Amino acid sequence: MDPFYCLIHTPEAITPELCLLAARTETAALPELRRIAQEWPRLERLELYRGDARLGTFTLADIIATAWMQAA
Repeated sequence: MDPFYCLIHTPEAITPELCLLAARTETAALPELRRIAQEWPRLERLELYRGDARLGTFTLADIIATAWMQAA
């Protein structure tokens, strides 16, 4: 099984940070992205991957909107 991970892009970083996610499905990866977004105050975007496949790019606004929609 390919692991889920994300690349964390911030304005001051030349290269993004890598973060492995404790998730087995895309649905489980989204709460992990929200948790990571809360830990990085100067976040520009997160890129979600499963193995070599990029699943999506999320800005902080995307993550907040997703959390709001799931709470409703």
